[in-house]
Amino acid sequence: MKKFIILSLICLLGYTSVYSEDFEEIEEIPREKRFTIALAEVMASNIVAWSYSRYLREDNYSFLISWKTVEFNLRHGFEWDPNNFGTNFLNHPYQGSTYYNAARTNGFNFWESIPFTFGGSMMWEIFMESEFPSYNDIITTTWGGIALGEALFRFSEQVLDDRSRGGERFLREFSGFLINPVGGFNRLINGEMFQHTSTVNHMRKSVEGYLALGGSGRVSGGGLEEKGNGGAFEVTMHYGQPFQYKEKRKPFDYFTFRLWTSRADTTRNFSILTRAFLAGKNLEGNNNQKHLWGLFQHFDYIDLDVFKIGGVAFAGGILSYFSLGKGFELVTGPALGLMPLAAGDNEYVTSYQGRNYNYGWGYKGRLDLLLRHTKFGEFFVDYNYWFISTREGAPGVDRLHLLNATYRIPVWKKLGLGAEYSYYLRNANYDNDPDVRREISAIRALIFYSF
Repeated sequence: MKKFIILSLICLLGYTSVYSEDFEEIEEIPREKRFTIALAEVMASNIVAWSYSRYLREDNYSFLISWKTVEFNLRHGFEWDPNNFGTNFLNHPYQGSTYYNAARTNGFNFWESIPFTFGGSMMWEIFMESEFPSYNDIITTTWGGIALGEALFRFSEQVLDDRSRGGERFLREFSGFLINPVGGFNRLINGEMFQHTSTVNHMRKSVEGYLALGGSGRVSGGGLEEKGNGGAFEVTMHYGQPFQYKEKRKPFDYFTFRLWTSRADTTRNFSILTRAFLAGKNLEGNNNQKHLWGLFQHFDYIDLDVFKIGGVAFAGGILSYFSLGKGFELVTGPALGLMPLAAGDNEYVTSYQGRNYNYGWGYKGRLDLLLRHTKFGEFFVDYNYWFISTREGAPGVDRLHLLNATYRIPVWKKLGLGAEYSYYLRNANYDNDPDVRREISAIRALIFYSF
């Protein structure tokens, strides 16, 4: 799953970089709504996932289903499941993205695609597993699926171009299929994969950001002996123009997407952090100030060998642009909102399926600060705070802080050098167990490519 997402983003970055000069912003083109096909694909997505789990996995006991297991599930109702962190906070959201794109790529808009995502998750929980349905899967599959699904839908639109022919067309269609498999399947069965047009008929928005390779660095704190960390791969993307004035903005016409991964001692570190605009408006102030305020959806998945954080948040926030003079620009982004579901690693929770975290709810605060200069580069600070009150697990409260600070300076054309510092602090107070305080810091050098 993780390698699949990374490969998809590499395909997107390749086309974003190579064809950036041929860019024209295009709004979404309405398409015919195909309800029957969308519903059938939601069901087919579940059947395919179930068939793989039932016949190709060794631990397939959860997928031995019958009408009797459906009856047991309905009688028992929902509970909190014992699955590991990656299954619940990444695999389920990705599965939810297939339900979402079954609707989205069959002509339904953002809001209209949400019921399909929820319905697909309910079908899986009640009909496709012999384990009892779980609250956490419904939340992460639905809202995580929406976050990943809309991002992947827009990324695939960015790659596709029905004007292209030959080898370029094959590579575009192949890349679009990798990024959004359900969308690629629909293009195949509808004949769109082979049609040719004289104009762009896919949504286009500006995409800016950078790809970075991190060298070896140092990690210390948290009861760990100071040690080196391996090379890292990072992608940070800003989709759309938040400060371009629009009378009516649409969900996800601006979002940020950050993926970071490295090889740990026994596993792979992997994180995805997204922030997407849902509703609100632009405001213009004095002295060339520009603002975008409204409701944002945050999707957080941080799965490291030293700590874990996951969840979905809905936050009110405001992005602001300030021109400071002498070539300096400042962008700020404070936000505060509620989390219907969140999780952080925990020493007192274990399960036979690898669960080592609490289920909780609470609130999240975030603050972004970007100071930029065309000559001196940019300094970016991203601070996240999670307050998680236990809903199931070890009773108590977790307060999690994560600070990332990155300095990047251009060296030659789109290539540059930089450094990244990360700081994690966990203060956990438990009702029945000893309190926990953990502090970890890391630093590494970067070489980056801007696009």
